[in-house]
Amino acid sequence: FRTKPSSNRAMQMIHCLTDSERFLSRDVARAVRETHLTGSSKLFILTRTKFWIKNKLPTTIQSDGLVRGVYCLDYQPDEPDGHGVVLLSYTWEDDAQKMLAMSDKKTRCQVLVNDLAAIHPTFASYLLPVEGDYERYVLHHDWLTDPHSAGAFKLNYPGEDVYSHRLFFQPMTANSPDKDTGLYLAGCSCSFAGGWIEGAVQTALNSACAVLRSTGGQVSEGNPLDCINASYRY
Repeated sequence: FRTKPSSNRAMQMIHCLTDSERFLSRDVARAVRETHLTGSSKLFILTRTKFWIKNKLPTTIQSDGLVRGVYCLDYQPDEPDGHGVVLLSYTWEDDAQKMLAMSDKKTRCQVLVNDLAAIHPTFASYLLPVEGDYERYVLHHDWLTDPHSAGAFKLNYPGEDVYSHRLFFQPMTANSPDKDTGLYLAGCSCSFAGGWIEGAVQTALNSACAVLRSTGGQVSEGNPLDCINASYRY
């Protein structure tokens, strides 16, 4: 028995699980291919001080501009003179796609600071990385370009609940020897709660029970393979 961390898109692009019906049925493979994953981007700055505390500035700013969400993070609460961390920009979807046009993180950081300065110039004036070193003290990540995920998390478009249904109940194939391929999907993107830990834990339990049943193990009474039934037919 082996586990393999993956995302829906990685299942298609890297592991090629949707190329045939060897492991996944046609309907499940389609759900893997077509389930929507959001784009998301973040940019962090390590600052010399926790300037927002001393200067009584907001710890979070929400904007309709380019930065969208700004968050101040204190990882050293017992050291008032320690470094600060600012999540300068947290974006989803179209807003995250704009970030992809600025692959150089220094350029992106400066553009975002200038954008924030239009609504809070005082806050923006403190947004310089330690020692002015953008290469070392600025970190950005774009999930759409992450080769291991090609997306951040599942967020269904209207009408895609049928895909969630197919992915969530896929481990139930362990109940049918003629359908059981020995591969079971788990993760928030294979649940009805994309992007949340609840969906990941629930599907992990489903798949763990599927492994036990498929390999001849004993599954306790009340297990999800026997007790979870689809109450709605898409």
